[in-house]
Amino acid sequence: MKWFLFFLSFIIVSCTGSQKTATGIYLDGIYKDKQLKYYIGKLDQNWKLLSVKSVNLAFYNNINNGIIYITGKCKNSSDAPLFVLRTHLLIGFKDKKFLKSEKVIIENREALNSIIIAKLDGVKRKINYFVLKKDGCLYDLVLISPIEYFNSNNREFLELIKNFKIIKGSNIKVFLD
Repeated sequence: MKWFLFFLSFIIVSCTGSQKTATGIYLDGIYKDKQLKYYIGKLDQNWKLLSVKSVNLAFYNNINNGIIYITGKCKNSSDAPLFVLRTHLLIGFKDKKFLKSEKVIIENREALNSIIIAKLDGVKRKINYFVLKKDGCLYDLVLISPIEYFNSNNREFLELIKNFKIIKGSNIKVFLD
């Protein structure tokens, strides 16, 4: 009976369009790895899932060169204030100009949202960055966009932020190596 349930679960996961990433699996808008599980919804078809070792999820818009990535960490996550944690992401960016920095609520927790214009390798980009701490975990939700496409990329990114939910005790079975 156990083998049958295992096989059935494997078939369900295989047939529903799950995509393995470098760190976990993404299935029907849900990301799961060994320590995290959260829902972000689904992005427009122009956003292609990438497999990047340093983040949970990374999407690239091949039409306008936008990048969305989400990363979470529970083990050894920092207890530093949100504005300090924000600076870690910005290492490597030059000529940073903060257009907005405000506290918002995500998942019933205070998060920090910043919109920044900065240069990376000499190219100006507009960044929308949310940093959130919840239940001993730290989450970075980031859009990096060419300035001229920021508004359209940001609409989709803000929909992802609106959908973001941390999942506990889901009945979705995910098998990782």
